[in-house]
Amino acid sequence: MATRKSPTSAEKKTTTRKAPARKTVQAAAAPAAENSIENIISRRTPSYEEIARLAEQLWNERGRPDGSPEVDWLRAEQTLYAA
Repeated sequence: MATRKSPTSAEKKTTTRKAPARKTVQAAAAPAAENSIENIISRRTPSYEEIARLAEQLWNERGRPDGSPEVDWLRAEQTLYAA
């Protein structure tokens, strides 16, 4: 007579499986706050005039040195795009 290694369907025990634990919502909420409609609207592209005004202000604060206007322009762009 052959031996059975696996139980028949009537002999199998039914087990319930627990659902995996859910991750906290706080971690997922932080990036969503950055992409809220108010923040997207407020993060508009600065205009040429805004960059020029800030670049001139930065140039005046540095004592109006000769040469390298790109330094002030790039700093003004970086400041306005980061805001």
